Amino acid sequence: MELRMKKMLLKVVIPFYKENIATWEHAALDNNLRMLSAYPICFLYPRGLNMEKYAQAHPQAELVEVSPDWLGTKRGIQGYNEMMMSKSFYDLFSDCEYILICHTDAWIFRDELAEWCAKGYDLVAAPWPMRPRYRHFPLKQFIWLKGKISEFGGGISRVRMYGRIGNGGLCLRKVSAFADACVRYADVVADFNRHSDGMHNEDIFWALVPEGFCYPDVETAMSFAFDLKPRLCYELNGCRLPMGCHGFMHKSRVGFWEKFVPCIENGIQ
Repeated sequence: MELRMKKMLLKVVIPFYKENIATWEHAALDNNLRMLSAYPICFLYPRGLNMEKYAQAHPQAELVEVSPDWLGTKRGIQGYNEMMMSKSFYDLFSDCEYILICHTDAWIFRDELAEWCAKGYDLVAAPWPMRPRYRHFPLKQFIWLKGKISEFGGGISRVRMYGRIGNGGLCLRKVSAFADACVRYADVVADFNRHSDGMHNEDIFWALVPEGFCYPDVETAMSFAFDLKPRLCYELNGCRLPMGCHGFMHKSRVGFWEKFVPCIENGIQ
């Protein structure tokens, strides 16, 4: 009888695309590794990048090398998008049920990952919320019309993001579901990879394309993470912080996060 190895529940995957990161990113990295110390950690990096100082500072982390065509400065976001929509990437983690993608501009407030894995979602990420007033006439109709006009030329309207579960900078992904979808939607992936605009980023693909994916609703996802419009998310989440956040140093968000994220104090850059 063939014996099957039991998969590990989760691995935390932290991508690096350059050797030197900002002081606040170091602070976020230290915080996140401390908060997520119960799980295996993987530092993902492009071949040729010197990771010695990170390996010495964080010996608990596994180093996983990928092509510089996928990650790094050679192709930038285009390469990253291709990687994150590739079955070959998810095959690297076929021994895991889930991976948590955690960029160096994410901040973890508390560890609730086991609980989120137990819920069985295919993807959990910060939602892209819509302000309540946009759900009613006449703004609802205006947004609908704006979306139709912007998609007239074959593009993807930004309004399609509203109410979706998306942001890829801090997200929990079921490995088997993502690997299968990369194959099932290969033609759509190829089309996304032919575009370089932000509305064809990989997290847009995962938010909009896979049919049958199990996502949390927006209200539930807000307790996982905030990305865009953190002040609105905070209000809609009952003035409670999520498990984590992404993009806390973005100029449009840092004013909100400075009272919650310690490394923003004293103007750390």
